[in-house]
Amino acid sequence: MTLKGYKKLTILHTESSKGWGGQEIRILQEALGMRDRGYRVLIATEKDSTLFNKAMQKGIEVFDIHFSKYNPYSFLKIKDLLEKEKVDILNTHSSKDSWVASIAAKMSKNKPKIIRTRHLSTPISKSYISKIIYDLIPDAIVTTSEEIKDTMIKFNRFNEKKIFSIPTGIDLKLFKNENIESAIKEQGFKIGTIGILRDWKGHSYFIESIPLIKKAIPKAIFFIIGDGPQRDNLKKLIDELDLNQSVKMLGFRDDIPKVIYSLDVIVHPSYANEGVPQVILQALAMKKPVVASNITGIREVIIDNQTGLLVEPKNKWDIAEKVIELYNNKDLRIRLGEEGEKFVKINFSIESMLDKLESIYHKLFSDSKSLIVN
Repeated sequence: MTLKGYKKLTILHTESSKGWGGQEIRILQEALGMRDRGYRVLIATEKDSTLFNKAMQKGIEVFDIHFSKYNPYSFLKIKDLLEKEKVDILNTHSSKDSWVASIAAKMSKNKPKIIRTRHLSTPISKSYISKIIYDLIPDAIVTTSEEIKDTMIKFNRFNEKKIFSIPTGIDLKLFKNENIESAIKEQGFKIGTIGILRDWKGHSYFIESIPLIKKAIPKAIFFIIGDGPQRDNLKKLIDELDLNQSVKMLGFRDDIPKVIYSLDVIVHPSYANEGVPQVILQALAMKKPVVASNITGIREVIIDNQTGLLVEPKNKWDIAEKVIELYNNKDLRIRLGEEGEKFVKINFSIESMLDKLESIYHKLFSDSKSLIVN
């Protein structure tokens, strides 16, 4: 959807997080996608972050910025970057970088348009500080799910005309069942969960469901893919439940399409904070049946008994029941996989995400001749 007749825009993404999850993956996706459409795209993040290194590898212009709300040097450094690189659009993503970069943008000579992307469904406080950083300073807010947008409007009473829901899209070319090999060689009915090992991702409930599942599916084998702060706690729980022969912790993997292809069922047991999880979209694109918690964000892609199966959050019994149901019903697995693939192709392609972002850029510059791409 490239817009015609205007000069090329420079877009700067800022991210204070050093981790590597759905949020950081989306930033890189947007950067690469918009670069391919003719924009100049920059990323400001810390040099020791995963995003910095992955963006560098992809040829994105990356700047080492330490974001601190209490260090004037952070404000001055980002202000200098905005002015020197003639940034037209500033897109902030986390709390620290939003504070520093948004205020620096207001102080800068070139006054870029400001977009604040809200990736998580964690409630935002009703404080005046939150209103400033979300509602008053940005020219637009992007949310990763419709429910996050609705909460901002109804609970926080932010200006709904400035809020746009743009779910994360996936590159469908990378997630398909053609010409791909399995990354997991173990034999048996393979059940896995993929994601950063954070408390609210609910891995402990997945682990606690395993003894229940094993009673019905003795040959089932379980995989936890990802790394993070809860790794030691989860390993301890596996030891306590004597599940070391049944559960494999595979750590961080960069061959996720092959991992998903290897699994028979994907479980996503998060109980908070989700937008629309990318791993669910990826699994559905590969026709895999998904069992996932009935929470904000997930509900927008998992339609119960149509594109997947929903379970009550924090409920090991419900997880076990749905996994066993899928094991016993191959036709159900196939139907959910086919319906899920169709749903993702129609609603969650990366091209659709980029088109919607460009539409926001157009709105922000509709009265200016400093618009998009020749």
